[in-house]
Amino acid sequence: MEILLKANENELLQGPTSIADISTQALATQWTAASKMCPGSFNVQGVFVTSEKQNFGDENTNIAAKKMLHELHNILFQGNVFCTSVDEENPALIFLAYSAASKKAICQAYTNDMTGGSFASMNCQFIDKPIDWHTFECCYELDEIFPIFDDSQRINIENQFQRALLAMKRSLSESEMFIENIWVDESLSLDGFAANNRKKVANENYKATIFLPVKCHQYNEHSVKVRKFNGTIRLSGIIFSRIWCSNKNTLGDVKRYVQNDILRSLAARIQVYCDGLTDPHVNNDSVFISEPPRRVFFNLFADGTINPIQFSEYIFRGEAPTVAVAQAKQVLDLDISLENIVADLEGLPDDEIFSDISLGNVQKNSPQPMVNTEKYLTRSMYILGITISLLVLLCSIWLHYFFP
Repeated sequence: MEILLKANENELLQGPTSIADISTQALATQWTAASKMCPGSFNVQGVFVTSEKQNFGDENTNIAAKKMLHELHNILFQGNVFCTSVDEENPALIFLAYSAASKKAICQAYTNDMTGGSFASMNCQFIDKPIDWHTFECCYELDEIFPIFDDSQRINIENQFQRALLAMKRSLSESEMFIENIWVDESLSLDGFAANNRKKVANENYKATIFLPVKCHQYNEHSVKVRKFNGTIRLSGIIFSRIWCSNKNTLGDVKRYVQNDILRSLAARIQVYCDGLTDPHVNNDSVFISEPPRRVFFNLFADGTINPIQFSEYIFRGEAPTVAVAQAKQVLDLDISLENIVADLEGLPDDEIFSDISLGNVQKNSPQPMVNTEKYLTRSMYILGITISLLVLLCSIWLHYFFP
């Protein structure tokens, strides 16, 4: 991995020259930014390091790489990083290194543990021909309320968002998915599914629908609990999901990838919101209403592919799609044009509806609307009385002149 540090506008300083010089915090930031761009069927799996002079076969390099991945794992999977909290709890990370001096590459799988982790050898190979991708998309309508049981005076809102994401993950894991309004066998391969469900248009995507069952626990006397809570988190809106799968995947993989994509998209928006907080602790009597950013997609390649893979970025109201162009260059080192950005799959919420909901939630039990209503009623009575008096006066004048 080559990192260039900018000293001023006209000068670039060379980055780390060895694995020990790599900043794990900068690496974790890069990992998080790339994770929120990936669709649910893809993951950031590891670190790729290249060097023109250093050889990666000695013991010192192995120790430095293990230390780097151990620190990286702790930052990503043991902290409040929302985009990685929806993935596996202890995933194996890939360490791929290439030395230009020796013309050799090594590929190892890193498994984290309390003692610093360990490496295991693994094979790495390049695919000879492009993969034929099948695209699945889903519009997931989210309207969930999560209780806050923390009775502290100042609540850590990031921890509460983590609990909400875990609750969403459990709920989605129990869901059922229909493809083209038909329930499908999860063990069926995509190759067989595509053969029986060919699209009339080559680039038309498969439509998936997720159903969340309501499970009744009336026969379990210990399942229902009544608890006092000190606040709520409400998440409302529509998440547009789009994933890409190969013929070797099964429909069970499609279901899991769509679920991952929905969770990752929600986690990315929460991450953007929390990054803007100066203090994650809020008072338990505070009310916060926030409009999350919307998701836009951009093609990775513009080579005429029928179903090009798309990554995504999140932009706020008023921001132009050029934000996605800059982020793709900074995070993925990709040069994309505005023509390759799809920005109309998620719409903006209506201002009036958003305001009505906000005021309704905040002032639902407030006596102020009643006072205003009484004022408006009294004013209306005055206006009505004056109007009737004017009508009587006009009628009297008309009768006086025309019927003397």
